[in-house]
Amino acid sequence: MLILDYPDWIQSTLSFQLIPKAAYEMTPELSVVDKLLEDETYEEPIIKRFNTLRGRPTVPVRVYIRMMFLKHYAGMSYEDLSVEVMRNLMYRFFCRIPFEQKVPDATALMKITTKYGEATISEINQRLLKSLVRKKLLTGRKVRVDTTVVEANILFPTDAGLLHEGVKKLAKAMTRIRKSCGERARYSTKQTRKIKEHMLSISKLLHRRTEETLHEVREITGKMADIAREVIEKAKTLGKRLIPETNQEHKTIGNLYQTVKDVERVVSQSDAVNRGIKHIKDRMVSYVDPDARPIVKGKLGKKTEFGYKLQVQETENGFVSGYQLYQGNPCDKELVEDSLKKHIELFGKPPREYAADRGYYDKNNESLAYEYGVKNVCIPKIGKKSKDRTKFEEKCTFKRLKKWRGGIEGRISCLKRKFGLRRSMLRGYSKTNIWAGFGIFAHNLRKAAVMMG
Repeated sequence: MLILDYPDWIQSTLSFQLIPKAAYEMTPELSVVDKLLEDETYEEPIIKRFNTLRGRPTVPVRVYIRMMFLKHYAGMSYEDLSVEVMRNLMYRFFCRIPFEQKVPDATALMKITTKYGEATISEINQRLLKSLVRKKLLTGRKVRVDTTVVEANILFPTDAGLLHEGVKKLAKAMTRIRKSCGERARYSTKQTRKIKEHMLSISKLLHRRTEETLHEVREITGKMADIAREVIEKAKTLGKRLIPETNQEHKTIGNLYQTVKDVERVVSQSDAVNRGIKHIKDRMVSYVDPDARPIVKGKLGKKTEFGYKLQVQETENGFVSGYQLYQGNPCDKELVEDSLKKHIELFGKPPREYAADRGYYDKNNESLAYEYGVKNVCIPKIGKKSKDRTKFEEKCTFKRLKKWRGGIEGRISCLKRKFGLRRSMLRGYSKTNIWAGFGIFAHNLRKAAVMMG
């Protein structure tokens, strides 16, 4: 059952009267955020999709939104958030939780976040931005655009590591199948011991650092792929023996076939690398986050990052006016139209000035921006420039926008350091979109509080 607030929140209880106001008085910044969140339009996307009178009462909508803001604002985990709100009277008062009421559990918050989904969070963000436009805090005369990577919460992937992990997952799935068939089974198998020995031999080889090491590692990886194929065939044969009758058995057999499919994909990737094919489209890098992809951004410290590409749009006021999360590593040149459409959807008109880095440059993209109604476009050209192009980029307007565009690097750094966009603790494309959406929601609310305060 969906509820908006705890019924006894407004009522003045005895404990509320005995505690001095100074114990739960909010900071000026949180006080402004609290006033902004009193706008009922933020609750409408959740009410529209999930309003029902059936079942037990869930976490109130207003409490949930405030707790999720607090989570990304203070950089806390779900577990730490519940404990901190329980201990800190100021946070409890901000989240509208009565002193006699139990603070929502971390697992409840996780389940509700997954249930509400990315579309709901995106609409909440959009309603916040439109509210700021009405208050004239947010203007859209200028916009700067850049991309970054939201890393997935996974270990650094290798072919050997993925094969080892895949065989272990298959062994566990096969053990569950045997138990469902009424057989006695142990987790440890001959194949898992063999593949573990190969993993240990690779770790020993890597200490040598010679030219022959790479060839030996690839040879061992090929042997691991052969073991994985044997396990896959056994798993397929075993899967045919179980005739699922209960929901649990259907889930068990489904998990087995999904694991077989993932391990087959890793084996084909490993074989391709052994044949000399290094550039594999949609390469799988994790079993727990199969949507994550390797992304090369040209950084010196991290040549390759594993996760999702995020495009961020920022206006002259410092607000993030739009974001788009992409699976894989689409070329920046393909993302200009998305950013312009997002801006027009929010403000009802194109920006007067548009700035992006040279990765976005394409002659067609400049023409597209002018066609949408942008008056000044700043996208530096890559490579050798003609005399006309050099003259165009030496104009004062172009130079001014080029300098202003560099400020978005600081905004992205702030989103990563302060609001959790460095690494997503939720796995999968859809959940990472939720994570990024709440981080940007918290940033925009804080920015509005600073401007209004």
